[in-house]
Amino acid sequence: MAVEFAILAPAFVVLVLLLVVGGRIVEAQGQVDGAARDAARAASVQVYGNLVQGAVQGAARSDLTPGGHSMCPGGMTPSWTGGTAAGAVTVTVRCTINLSFFPGLGALTLSGHAAAPLDVYSQRNW
Repeated sequence: MAVEFAILAPAFVVLVLLLVVGGRIVEAQGQVDGAARDAARAASVQVYGNLVQGAVQGAARSDLTPGGHSMCPGGMTPSWTGGTAAGAVTVTVRCTINLSFFPGLGALTLSGHAAAPLDVYSQRNW
């Protein structure tokens, strides 16, 4: 019985750690996708073009720093493209998460993309 436990216990611990890593990656990807979606919506309702980058950064930052704790300790990079000529705004958010609690892993950069049509009821000054 002790030999079976000595063989199975490390395998069980590794399996649990792999489940934790997989769950962390899936949860973080969902958060990054949500941040990109919210940032795209924030950009689509901006009236002035010079305020779009700030709106994108603010929306992404507020989604990825719940309670003041950053989900992206390795950094977060929101960027946007589009405008009045395209009729839509596309936002990409890149977030680097820390997986160093699992031996052999370090940081992983996740990317979320979203597009939103420009708000037709806003008077644009882009």
